[in-house]
Amino acid sequence: QHTGVPEPIYKAMASTYHYRLPYPLPLTAAPPASASRCRFPMASTAPLGVTVSTSESVGQNDLLIVGPGVLGRIVAEKWRQEHPDCKIYGQTATTDHHSELTKIGIIPSLKGPRVDQKVPYVIFCAPPYRTDDYPGDLRVAASNWSGEGSFLFTSSTAVYDCNDNGFCGEDSPCVPIGMSPRTDVLLKAENVVLEAGGCALRLAGLYISSQ
Repeated sequence: QHTGVPEPIYKAMASTYHYRLPYPLPLTAAPPASASRCRFPMASTAPLGVTVSTSESVGQNDLLIVGPGVLGRIVAEKWRQEHPDCKIYGQTATTDHHSELTKIGIIPSLKGPRVDQKVPYVIFCAPPYRTDDYPGDLRVAASNWSGEGSFLFTSSTAVYDCNDNGFCGEDSPCVPIGMSPRTDVLLKAENVVLEAGGCALRLAGLYISSQ
């Protein structure tokens, strides 16, 4: 089941042609339980944040990808196939790949709080090891979301407290806060997303033909 996840994004995650996910994709409702409702919801000048011209209307299927790397670009490809008239924005930490993003139809910008107009769909794919404040980055991403479509965070099954190679599902217990810096960051980020009305998707292993 993938209730709450837009179909193009689910296809990008689950397609065996592009990505092979060894386990089912769990939709998480990380603690607190009261927040468990899952909603789904140019390169040289490098603007900061989402910069939609005030004279340009935001489309109902416009998408912001925070961290448009391997997974984010596959999401963009699938999204474009489903919504050919949409605009796709990509926020990055540096300008290193902005020219590449422009060539594949993604409007690049540097991550930041500036928002001229909010977009209806946001997916956060950026890894935690490239920032000093991962939950803070999720708050900024949430501020770019209009609340109309969906806000999705790609988390990790690493948050589950499963060490016996047994079955893990979305109801399995999580690693307690304070036990692991890595899982602490992910769980705190998930809570930011849930508090904003978004959805955290805990992915297992991600594979493509070249990696």
